[in-house]
Amino acid sequence: MARSAALSAFGVFLVLGVLTASLGASLPFLRERFGAEHEVGRVVSAYNVGALAATLGIGLLGRRLNVRAAPPVLLAVFAAGAAGMAASPGWAGYLGCAAVAGIGYGGLALTLNTAFARGFAGNSVVMVNRLNAVFGIGAMLGPLAAGALGRTDIRLLALAAAVCALPCFLVGRAGAVLAAAPRTQAAPRAGADGRRLGAVVAFLPFLLVGLVYAGLETSIGTWQSTQLERDGWSTQAATTAASGFWAGLAVGRLVIPQLTRRVPGRTALPAYLAAALGALALAAVPHLAVAAYPLAGLALAPVLPTLIAWVSGVAEVPQQATSVLTLCCMLGNAVVPAVVGALSGSGGPVVIPLVLAGACLLCLGLAGWLRAVRR
Repeated sequence: MARSAALSAFGVFLVLGVLTASLGASLPFLRERFGAEHEVGRVVSAYNVGALAATLGIGLLGRRLNVRAAPPVLLAVFAAGAAGMAASPGWAGYLGCAAVAGIGYGGLALTLNTAFARGFAGNSVVMVNRLNAVFGIGAMLGPLAAGALGRTDIRLLALAAAVCALPCFLVGRAGAVLAAAPRTQAAPRAGADGRRLGAVVAFLPFLLVGLVYAGLETSIGTWQSTQLERDGWSTQAATTAASGFWAGLAVGRLVIPQLTRRVPGRTALPAYLAAALGALALAAVPHLAVAAYPLAGLALAPVLPTLIAWVSGVAEVPQQATSVLTLCCMLGNAVVPAVVGALSGSGGPVVIPLVLAGACLLCLGLAGWLRAVRR
């Protein structure tokens, strides 16, 4: 991959991280801007539904997709959606433009991760990790930016994302890596349909863990500032404090895998989720949420990388397995935050962490099932 394309991809992922993480932290400001009668949490679902649509569309188009042109087109879609969010005077327009920005986000996340996985030969794993670490840095900065700009006009954050994305147009050169012809695979033998069905059943636990985990991560980022506000924090302070969870994720993805590198994934995965469950239960204690959410981020950080490494190690075609896993994660991002919001309602500050802890407990149970079937 060209150096200019790689550097532009890092810039794109930084911007994606900022806007994605800022949406949940912006909810209190969105209520002030558009009115409390709107279900502002829907903006997170709309954004992730757009990402899910992009992931599904790219998968369905397959070889018919002009992959060389995909990165610049998706970057333009993201910038247009973010600019539309900044210019929208009404809630419906803001919600629709958030979905458009989500299309760009989901498409760029999928295509650039694939390009990095194919574009650096033996160094691809390291580069993919670096790319997603940059997203984590952006996610840590997103709530801080929302807190800084929210009192002026929260829509300025989307405008800044659109402006910052445009100089990254050289990311289009990553399309050359995507357009490179893959190695020819052998034709399937008789009985392949039955084996495919068996593979789907065998990988179902992986997919369910990915779905619930991704939705849990997005839900914490979405609803933690709302809980802090219900706990008596000012809107700006609650929004700024929400960066702690993303900081925990960023630090955890750098540190925890190094400490547990000799622990097999089947053992480490339930342990991570159990630690996160304890942190989320701690978040229900009055005035401890501000410390508990960063701890939850620290514990959850290695879950998805561990799951991806595990599924890649047991799959006959790792690229296909991780693509389906990514699709399930996108689905979880779109669905689970909406479910958490519906269950939390307008209850007190204790309700949100308890609902989140319930989602974590479900994920832990699925991880236990996965461990049992993969003995």
